[in-house]
Amino acid sequence: MKLTFRTKFILANMVVVFLTMIFLAIFVIQGLMYYSFNTTQNQLVSMGEDSQFYISQEIRALESPGGNIAAYLSNALALSEDLSRINNTRVLLFDIEGNLLADSANVDSREDIDYLEEIEIALELDSGKSVSVYKRVDGSSSIYYATPLFIDNEKVGAFSFIQSMSFIDNIVQQIILLFMGASFVGFIVVLIVSNVLSNSIFRPIKELVNSAKKLSAGNFDELLHYDADDEIGNLTTNFNKMSLHIKEKITQIENEKQKLSSIISSIEDGVIALDLDNKAFIINDTARKILNLYSEKANLDMLLEKEEFGDIIDFVAREQRDFSKEISYNNKNLHIYSNLIKGPENVIGILLVIRDITKIVELENQQRLFISSVSHELRTPLTTIIGYSDLLQRRATENPALLQKSLQTINEEGKRLLRLVSDLLDLSKYENTHFKMVFSAVDLNALLTDVIGQMKIKSGKFNIDIFYNNTELPPIKGDHDRLKQVMINILDNAIKYSNSGDIIKVLATSDEDHVDISVRDFGPGISPDIKDRIFDPFYRVDEDRSREQGGSGLGLAIVKDIVERHGGSVYVESQPGEGTMILIRLPY
Repeated sequence: MKLTFRTKFILANMVVVFLTMIFLAIFVIQGLMYYSFNTTQNQLVSMGEDSQFYISQEIRALESPGGNIAAYLSNALALSEDLSRINNTRVLLFDIEGNLLADSANVDSREDIDYLEEIEIALELDSGKSVSVYKRVDGSSSIYYATPLFIDNEKVGAFSFIQSMSFIDNIVQQIILLFMGASFVGFIVVLIVSNVLSNSIFRPIKELVNSAKKLSAGNFDELLHYDADDEIGNLTTNFNKMSLHIKEKITQIENEKQKLSSIISSIEDGVIALDLDNKAFIINDTARKILNLYSEKANLDMLLEKEEFGDIIDFVAREQRDFSKEISYNNKNLHIYSNLIKGPENVIGILLVIRDITKIVELENQQRLFISSVSHELRTPLTTIIGYSDLLQRRATENPALLQKSLQTINEEGKRLLRLVSDLLDLSKYENTHFKMVFSAVDLNALLTDVIGQMKIKSGKFNIDIFYNNTELPPIKGDHDRLKQVMINILDNAIKYSNSGDIIKVLATSDEDHVDISVRDFGPGISPDIKDRIFDPFYRVDEDRSREQGGSGLGLAIVKDIVERHGGSVYVESQPGEGTMILIRLPY
């Protein structure tokens, strides 16, 4: 939330009052606690000296045959109670080892004296020395006083006073409540006074701000009005003169800018013009689209800090000549051309011309990959055919079995070449935008039943069964032969990657506006990192298994093209070791 200057003025005054009251409260409380602690400590020192004398007199009077220490140990409880009654405070007596002998409080719970560090310190002190510690136990303040106990210059133990300071806690609470009340009253008074003063101080400023808003919105006919002859009055007069001058200049600049903007917008490449401080003063829509500068988080300054762009700009600025480079940015391939922008007398900036060549690079990569894949696929069967042909020329007549095997292999590899060429022609045909499919009403249930019947003949050879379930399916608009090819390719692929004894499940269901057909096998499955690549031409999950069964690697690529030509989508779900499900979604 944006605060006005008037609100800030009032809040500042309230903060000053608040901080002042806190400072005073801290000062008073600390002073009171310091005074009380010193006074109480002095009283405890005096009480300690009197108690030292009292214990010494009592022990001597007993004339115990065991000596002073034995008399002290046997009479500790009586001594602590007497001292507590005399001094009106809690008294604890300890032996020379620091063990508690007596507690005048006579309570069961001793959590507050389980460990008294001051006793250990006191036992190390000389006669006449003492130690005091301020503690808060269970929310109550106390001063723990401890001093060594000497009888006839013989250290027999130590004793401690626990003087409650709860009265200080009560006083502090009262002071806090008093200051809180005073602060509240002060806030109210400051709020009223500040509000009254701010109205008289900020009224002319507010009027000036309202007029300036209209001026900043482009209303140059709105002049500022302020009658007083003071600093604000002088500011108003000069501002009015400036606005009239700006109006004339802006009109002139807008006309020139419109012409330049029309020219730059018509350029298909991205254009960015930078001044000598690397601030963009021209950037067309094409550049924003290529560099994704439409989002709120996008920032041209951040873009220019990238090494790819920074190096180009630095080179042009340093070498004073043009420069071009291809870079990769945001998963795009860009060609950047940069040159100096020269004014009548000197250089005024740097020009960047950006062309998105992503599709060209992708096309070139796909072309190289396609040529490499086709060459590999053609070379393998051709190498086999040539090898067996050479073998027949040398040894055919000598070995009839070898002759039969060679002819069979040449025949199989020839058929494989024929299938590969046929699939390539199909793939090329479906990717051709001029290829027309023959659409008609297709009964999917009848189509699936027909295809599954045909494919069961092949699956039966490998002891693989196919199960088909469906709900009521509406007729869809599609190319019957092409959709049949889709199902044949998917089922053929499922059979290739299933093991003997496996089953393949086919399920067809309908929804409000589409039909789903899923083919589920229980083969080796597909790793998540390669799942999206199975629709690429010539890609095989298992090269050996696919080639062994005559696969060209184009089946699923053809499936994807046909389904997309029908306005549908193909999805794959798979986990290694759990099989694969291909889902086809077709609209109707």
